[in-house]
Amino acid sequence: MRVAILDDEKTQLQLVEYALVGGDNDWGEEVECICFNSGQSLMDELTSGKQYDFLIMDRQLPDMSGDVILQWVRQYGASHTAVIMISNLRTEDEVVNSITIGADDYLTKPFRPKELVARVKRLRQRLGALNQPVSTKAIAPDDSIETLNFESIQDIELNGYRFNRATLVVTWDNGRVRLTEREFSLALYLFCNTGISLSRDQIFQRVWKRSDVTNGRVLTTLMYRVRMLLNLTQGGNVVLHPVYGYGYRLDKRDL
Repeated sequence: MRVAILDDEKTQLQLVEYALVGGDNDWGEEVECICFNSGQSLMDELTSGKQYDFLIMDRQLPDMSGDVILQWVRQYGASHTAVIMISNLRTEDEVVNSITIGADDYLTKPFRPKELVARVKRLRQRLGALNQPVSTKAIAPDDSIETLNFESIQDIELNGYRFNRATLVVTWDNGRVRLTEREFSLALYLFCNTGISLSRDQIFQRVWKRSDVTNGRVLTTLMYRVRMLLNLTQGGNVVLHPVYGYGYRLDKRDL
């Protein structure tokens, strides 16, 4: 597992590196950490073709924003690369912005080393699916997501959209996009419940694994991003609608 660590503070670089390889963590594979103290040095590495399984990086850097690097990675980088942002900033706006442009996870300083390791391991489990055989199954629009055996189905086709769980890539007639883990879960939940109005609380419980209807802005932002990325607008074959005062519904447009 190759990990790129980016922070302009030497102490923070050492803390992240030690959290990953300095303890008694049982990764089951060799872990290689490469440290960078500037955004430009990491960008030079990435644009040269070097690939990493993880990028763990500070959001605020003297020479460039971590968001700029993240946007480049999501547009041009390897589809399997997971990104964890670490920042001193704790406001909801900062977290929402990083998640919106493609971060897989977000931690605030000072971070807890064991928590960082746990989050990396969780994301690594998803990346491990890249090495598993892929099976394909076309699922009817009225199939419930609750009944699907996701361990055996890696490639799922719904209403003309194909969802690949291993790479988090969604393809359709006129497009292809790689989503974040949360965007993918949200999109798949909507597609498996086409024509059904889903409450905001249902969506939070399914996608976030908790009920948190007070944090509505995060859901609104994520819904908007999924809608635009997958072309779920009035011009497409599948349309995402808000249900006023309740939640959202995905409908297949009659042609």
